Amino acid sequence: MAAAKTKTRRRKTDDRSLDDKLIDAALELAAEAPWHTLSLPMIAEHAGVSLGQALLSLPSRGHIQRAMIGRIDAQVFGGLDDDPLDGTTKDKLFDILMRRFDAMEGHRDALRAMSRDARRDPLGTACLGTRLLKSMALSLQATGVSPEGCMGVLKSKALMAIHLNAFRVWLADEDPGLAATMAALDKSLAHAEKIASRRPASEEDELKTA
Repeated sequence: MAAAKTKTRRRKTDDRSLDDKLIDAALELAAEAPWHTLSLPMIAEHAGVSLGQALLSLPSRGHIQRAMIGRIDAQVFGGLDDDPLDGTTKDKLFDILMRRFDAMEGHRDALRAMSRDARRDPLGTACLGTRLLKSMALSLQATGVSPEGCMGVLKSKALMAIHLNAFRVWLADEDPGLAATMAALDKSLAHAEKIASRRPASEEDELKTA
């Protein structure tokens, strides 16, 4: 009787998307082995998907990393309706970047491995940086700061530098409250705010005051 029940018991349905399965598998494997030693076939096998499916979805480790950034974006920006940003621009930027670290929680070992191997693949790292820059531009937009034009690109790059500095601190921050990470992020944002307040008036500003 018990055996019959066991045979008819349904398996728990895995309703994750193909991309999510590959991202999760890559993170699990990277937590245990150097990132550069992992191949797409290994990741696909661990994810329980065929190599053909993986090739049509996320055909390389770089694609998986960029999709991972996209998943973080979806989690962070998708939560803004239920939990909107408030306060000053600095407060909002602090909040939205900390939400990114919240989204990465639980994957620190894997992200350490990826970070260590970044220098092995400068071209791949540059492509990853381009994807992260898009996330920073979206973060600026979410806080009411325009990322458009040359000045917008500079702001996005400055925010990416701030995020990466805090990310390096976060990788070693074992405090559950992330005190060191928050302190580093707050300090960098305060410094950027001070620099921004000292910038000379633009021609547009001068026209407004004329």
